Amino acid sequence: MTREFDIRLVGHDAADGTLLAGDAVAIIDAFKDVTYRLTRAVAERPGLGRAAAELERLASVRVALRPGSTRVVFTVGDDAALDIDPLAAKVDETFWDIVDGMAHDRRPPSISDSVAAAVDDLIVALGKAARTVEVSVPGVGSQTLEAGAVSRVPWQRRTSLPGEATMHGVLEMVDARTGHFRVRDDAHNAIELLDVPEPEAAATLVTQRVTVVGPFIGGEGTRRPRMEGPRVSRARDIGELLGTTAPPVSLRVAIAASEVMPAAEPLDLTDDELDDFLAAIRA
Repeated sequence: MTREFDIRLVGHDAADGTLLAGDAVAIIDAFKDVTYRLTRAVAERPGLGRAAAELERLASVRVALRPGSTRVVFTVGDDAALDIDPLAAKVDETFWDIVDGMAHDRRPPSISDSVAAAVDDLIVALGKAARTVEVSVPGVGSQTLEAGAVSRVPWQRRTSLPGEATMHGVLEMVDARTGHFRVRDDAHNAIELLDVPEPEAAATLVTQRVTVVGPFIGGEGTRRPRMEGPRVSRARDIGELLGTTAPPVSLRVAIAASEVMPAAEPLDLTDDELDDFLAAIRA
C-alpha cells in the first residue's frame, strides 16, 4: 500500500519543476527521516509491532519533481509489503499533526524528541528552498506555510532534560546508517540507542567502553529499555578523571627528548659513603 505526500515550493531559485540539488537533497533526507521515525514510533505502540525489515519497507520513500512551481512528491510505502498497511493511517494522521504544529508554532504532545529532531531538519530544509510551502497529506488535507517564519524552537531538544540519564558500558553497533546502536552495561543489560547523532563518529567507538547521556525510557513487555537521541562519547578512565593520566607519547618522541636532556651529575661520594652504599645493596 502506497500513498503520496506533496510538498509544493513557491518562490525558489530554480525553473518550474526543478530544484537546486542541495535543496532537493536536504528536503528528501529530512522527509525520509520524519517518515521512518514516525513509522517506527507508531509500530512500537501495543499490538502494532513489526519486524525491522517490514518497517523499512513500510517506510520506504520514492520521490519525483513535478511542475506547479515545483512539487516534490513523495510516494511512501511498498505495495509488495502488505495488502493493507496497519500503520499508514496513524502515520499520516500524526504527520498532519506535525504540519499543523509547524503552522501554529507548537509541538503535538505525542511527538517524541527523536521525531521532533527530524522535523527540525525539515523546517531548515524547507526554509532554505522556498519562501512559501504547501504541504498536502493524503486523505487529510493541505496546509500553507511561510517557510522562513516557521519556528524551530518547539522542535528542538533542550540541552538538559528532566529524567536524563547517564549510562556506561560497551558499545555494540546495530545500524550506523539509521543511528541505531546498543550499549551493554556492566550488569550485562542491553539498552537500545535510537537516532544517535553523528552515527559515523559513534561507530568508531564500537566494542569500546562509552558514556551515553540522554532521556531514558524503561522497557515494557518484551521491549528493551532505550534512549532516544543520546550523546555517545568515549568513557574516561579513572586517571583521566583525576587528572593523573599523562598524555600518550610515541617512542620516537621519547628518544628525541632523551637525546637533548643534559647528562646527569656524577655522584660525589667519599670512600666510607661508597662502602656503606655497597653494603646496603648486598644486605
